[in-house]
Amino acid sequence: MYIDLSVQPLPKVYMRKGKECYLDPIRQKLIYITPEETVRQQVISHLLYDLKVPADMISVEENLSHYGIKSIRRTDITIKCLTKEGELIPIAVIECKAPGIGLVDKVAEQLSFYSDTLGCDYAMMINDVEYQCFHYNEDTQQYDLVEALPCYEDMLENKYTIQPLEAQPERPSFEEIGKIFKENPAAYDMEISPTTDYHLACASFNLLACLFDTDHKLPCQQYDAFNLIEDYGVRFLSYGNAGGGVFYGPYRSFLIERNGSTEFVSFAFSVYGRSEKPGSWKTALNVAIDNEKESHHALQLSIDDNVVYRNGRVVFYHSGRIAIGNKGSGKVSELRAFVEARCPKIIADNRFNLGILKYDRNWTLDDPEVVNLIENLISYALIRDEYRAFVKEQR
Repeated sequence: MYIDLSVQPLPKVYMRKGKECYLDPIRQKLIYITPEETVRQQVISHLLYDLKVPADMISVEENLSHYGIKSIRRTDITIKCLTKEGELIPIAVIECKAPGIGLVDKVAEQLSFYSDTLGCDYAMMINDVEYQCFHYNEDTQQYDLVEALPCYEDMLENKYTIQPLEAQPERPSFEEIGKIFKENPAAYDMEISPTTDYHLACASFNLLACLFDTDHKLPCQQYDAFNLIEDYGVRFLSYGNAGGGVFYGPYRSFLIERNGSTEFVSFAFSVYGRSEKPGSWKTALNVAIDNEKESHHALQLSIDDNVVYRNGRVVFYHSGRIAIGNKGSGKVSELRAFVEARCPKIIADNRFNLGILKYDRNWTLDDPEVVNLIENLISYALIRDEYRAFVKEQR
């Protein structure tokens, strides 16, 4: 859900040691101004003036240890109430994020930890333009999505409004895809570049819609290079790449196991390029990996450079170019040897071949051709990370 925090009044600004500070109305002290602190102060104003929460019932950056919890963590904002016995207890917890920081699964996990630990009725995560608010349902022992954090009086009386589930938009038919991109090449310009070739744009959209079609799942089974434990469906995630970019949005996620290690592999499309050269923007199919050390794009497959439309077929391959963090680039010949030893079917004619899809239908994740493509993309991304680790160790 969206919110306009810019209308909220901010505290008076003072200078301290050459830096601007807010005079926090709750903590009653000067706080250096940062993007996240500005969001926090706007939320505090919203609580005080719109939701009529008493100032003495708000805590900011409160240690969990205040409630007898053995943790060094602190909540951003906690709303409390008095019990009949006169005891102060938390009823809502709010996690604030700086502008541009997405409300992704990791933020939700952090929020639910605070809410579960404190036993709150309400939990909200918010940045400068959007929020998600939840109410704990004791019957189901789950969090229900609600329209908004209610006013303080309604919080005390446990009054709230459930957010109705949005109907999933109907997937365009195979024939409609071509019409969409002929009439408006920029129809999906957040995921597919308007300058991407017409046939490749149509194929990209077909695969994008395939990934987000939760009526079909990738078969859970043992593949050549990994075991698929579960198709996790669509999750909102945030990942970085080797160039320092950050990508936030919906990803199709799969829980896999390889060599005794369990990790998430997730897929999404995005547009990339230089802002000063809009005509150079391209479409990328991103394959991201979450492991115990980091979350990142293990493969950013340029559709414009590594996919070919030929005689009604879409051919996916890769050049083998690979960045090794701050170590520079790896050698294509070394990576080829790595892939050939671990998943030889990807290597043919000295090239990284990922799959071929016949362009005559809406693709689905249980379609054998698509299964082969996704399997190869996951295998290739995993092996690329193995090669990165090898190069870093050698250097």
